[in-house]
Amino acid sequence: MDITIQIKNNHGQDVAYPVCSNAKLFAEIAGTKTLTKETLQKIRRLGIGIKLAPQDVIRWIDIE
Repeated sequence: MDITIQIKNNHGQDVAYPVCSNAKLFAEIAGTKTLTKETLQKIRRLGIGIKLAPQDVIRWIDIE
């Protein structure tokens, strides 16, 4: 299983917004509207892949 996120820049900070329903569910479980790097790392440890929405340039995520 994979989740899809979108990276947006808010006030100079790159922030991961959930795109798919499973990513939104993880944000809801975390009690946040966005997914922090720490949350994304934990999601990866569960064996879940993380994909960037097509319009994003891969420049941000190094969560291994």
